[in-house]
Amino acid sequence: LEINRRSKKKMGAFGKLIDAILFLFFALMVFIPPLFDAQTVLPKQIYPAILTDLNRNYIADFGDYLLAEEPRFLVGLIWHELVLLWPLSIANVYAILAGKSWFGTTCLLYGASVVTSMVQLISF
Repeated sequence: LEINRRSKKKMGAFGKLIDAILFLFFALMVFIPPLFDAQTVLPKQIYPAILTDLNRNYIADFGDYLLAEEPRFLVGLIWHELVLLWPLSIANVYAILAGKSWFGTTCLLYGASVVTSMVQLISF
């Protein structure tokens, strides 16, 4: 019985660490797609110059040819990110903060969707 209690405490701490990492990831994903990724599919005039300059500098500094050339499949993936993954990120941040039981389900949806869409990028 004592061993079982200790293992629950350890898993509780490990679970909190995982939740903190996931919270950080999803919190970043709440801001990055609409501010940077969406510049590929939305008019650049709606963004402040500092954001478009950051995006342009990233493309130049890291040689990201996909964002520079904006192929059609990438545009589709970005729409997928904005329509499905961005709302899931918002829901996951809320679920972590509120301790919702459906957090695991939304994480599973997010993960399956990312893995499926990454197959296309990895094939290039």
